[in-house]
Amino acid sequence: MPSARGALPLWARAADIGTLALAVLALYVAIDGGFILNSGGVRLSVRSEWRILLWATGLLIARHFFVRDHPLHHRVISGITEATRAAGPLADDLAAPDQEVSRPPVRRRRILIYAMYATAIVLFYVVMTAVMTYPQVKFLGTAVSLDHGDPLFSTWRLSWVAHQLIRDPLNLFNANIFHPEPRTLAFSDAMLVPGLLAAPLLWLGVPQLLVYNITFLLGFALSGAAMFVLVRSLTRHAGAALFAGFAFAFLPYRFMHYSHLELQYALWMPLCLWAFHRTIRTGRVRDGLLTGLFFALQSLSSWYYGIFLVTFMVPVAAGVLIGEGTLRLARQMRAFAAGGVLAGALIVPMALPYFEARHAVGERPTPEIEFYSATPRNYLAAHPSNVVFGTATAAWGGQERELFMGIVVPLLAFVGLWPSLSAARIAYAMGFVVAFDISLGFNGVSYPWLHEYVLPYRGLRVPARMAMVVGLALTILAGYGLARICRSIRNRTASMAVVLALTAIVSLEYRSRPPLKKIWTSPPPIYNALPAGTNSVLLELPLLFPDIVTEPMYMYFSTFHWNALLNGYSGFSPPSYYYLREAVASFPDATSLEELQRRGLTHVVVNAVFCAPGQFDDIVNRIEHSGFFERVATTEWERHDVHLYRLRDDWRTSGTSGMK
Repeated sequence: MPSARGALPLWARAADIGTLALAVLALYVAIDGGFILNSGGVRLSVRSEWRILLWATGLLIARHFFVRDHPLHHRVISGITEATRAAGPLADDLAAPDQEVSRPPVRRRRILIYAMYATAIVLFYVVMTAVMTYPQVKFLGTAVSLDHGDPLFSTWRLSWVAHQLIRDPLNLFNANIFHPEPRTLAFSDAMLVPGLLAAPLLWLGVPQLLVYNITFLLGFALSGAAMFVLVRSLTRHAGAALFAGFAFAFLPYRFMHYSHLELQYALWMPLCLWAFHRTIRTGRVRDGLLTGLFFALQSLSSWYYGIFLVTFMVPVAAGVLIGEGTLRLARQMRAFAAGGVLAGALIVPMALPYFEARHAVGERPTPEIEFYSATPRNYLAAHPSNVVFGTATAAWGGQERELFMGIVVPLLAFVGLWPSLSAARIAYAMGFVVAFDISLGFNGVSYPWLHEYVLPYRGLRVPARMAMVVGLALTILAGYGLARICRSIRNRTASMAVVLALTAIVSLEYRSRPPLKKIWTSPPPIYNALPAGTNSVLLELPLLFPDIVTEPMYMYFSTFHWNALLNGYSGFSPPSYYYLREAVASFPDATSLEELQRRGLTHVVVNAVFCAPGQFDDIVNRIEHSGFFERVATTEWERHDVHLYRLRDDWRTSGTSGMK
């Protein structure tokens, strides 16, 4: 019978919770295919979402038959509305200095407490990184992403920076690939800041793969800690900051780019925004310098993110400054000018090699950019490695266009944008819209103009990578939303329980299992036969297509001997590399040798491990019957032969007569 109006009976509340839980379970079964539980000899199979929905419907009907008051849909809607309205305007970064909480003088003990607090936050995200990327932590020194080409390329970049900095830093960009092309490090992102972070470990003799994986995983953990700092300063709520840091550290986008180290180094973006807000508040030059420093560090970690960050900050800065007014505008502009000078002093010298290399690599062709331009539908697609949503949604994406941001984070961002609003939240909403549009590339509004008139955009291949900045804006707004919800709860224990519960749900949404590939921790012993104390120039065979198949492996091997390579792999390949492939097609006839010798060739390595059936014998027979080379050494590696040949000094007169 219907109940009298008043408090909802406990059993009715339990029925409502059970209905919602069953609905969530049905969604999970529909996406993941269900599961089987075995406990105490009892086997429970949960495979049909329709059966679960039938139970939920029956429970819902029974509950509303006996208790018609406070229907479930009204409770859900009113609960969201009350949660978003209860706290009212959030304290945010636009408070004037005299409105800020007064801070006691900094003493040594307080500094120690801050250091311990910061260490605890970083350790939290380090542990979460080990959990969210498991089982990577078990294979730190032996395995990388299954798409091993780019991880090995990154291993080479880190190793080259460490190698060259202490030997010839003025020739840092003249790397040992594509010999004798100049500035070959500038054919892709040099990752200078990650290289500086990794260098001390490499100088101490830590193995290259171990250093790569430590540096790679730190990108996740430090990004989370940086977002914690930003959201904590904006919302004054540690729980919301902890959640936002977790969401930003493990966005599904990161697992789509599990093979790209530089695309994990987004930590400087939140720190740049944190320093930006401090500069707005205080107008101090030192805060402006911090803003410029963090922007420079982001650009020198990933050129993509540096270009995207400065674009994102245009609407964000406009929104915040308009909300702030002109009271301290002169001081703020002076501080930002100082930061701009510092950023320019750090970035311009490192950017010059890229402008100088443009004649060798050109610009990205428009069809390639169009292919990597996202569509709104791509934001519904999770990467296939995503445990919950990957199988169900991957068809809505494409290469580098699986841009799923989860369900909880966008919902919380919506709560964060519920009135009443602050200027900062409006500014981040504007930044989100701009970032989303740019990620659409030629499918959007602004990218064609940027590509036409803003020079750095002409070197970008993948507009969809702007999705990282979309995720940045969403997690900041989600932090605002969660802070609002927690403040409406009043009870501190209950609000922390909400934070932990939402973090757990997001961890399930974002959980991925990126496949790994084991990599050799030492090179083939054939390189020990290279002459010591000389600068040999190697041609590694076979050359396979596409170049990512073997070239990064040859580059990884070169980190153990650092001789020059005619081979190479990078974001761009110079025209000379394609001429090399044509020359090798007729190798080793006199014409091809003239071209290779002009490039400085001294030795050839032929590795049977990478050859197709019969290919090794064919290459070896042609080399040995040409008379142009002498075999220096033969070693066994992975139960296959590897040969090292030296080009004879008198090769022009020693070749076989009539050799074609």
